[in-house]
Amino acid sequence: MDIKSIEDIKTKFKDEWVLLADYETDKYNALISGKVIAHSKDRGEIYNLLKAELKKRKKLCIKFMGSVPQEEVAVMFYGEIQV
Repeated sequence: MDIKSIEDIKTKFKDEWVLLADYETDKYNALISGKVIAHSKDRGEIYNLLKAELKKRKKLCIKFMGSVPQEEVAVMFYGEIQV
């Protein structure tokens, strides 16, 4: 999949968890674009895929493309991961 704007990704994968690579952020660290590696309504599935992708890539992020339910906590990390 090609690099897409965050607005296009939100529209296509509404209310899903998305694993992104090759992402870009603005000066406030807000996502502006990225390459969708995987998407799912199941957060656990995306986190499991993250483990496999970390063997190939170091710069990844996970983002929920909707309103986060109040009972959920979502944290987004930017930057390279040292394994």
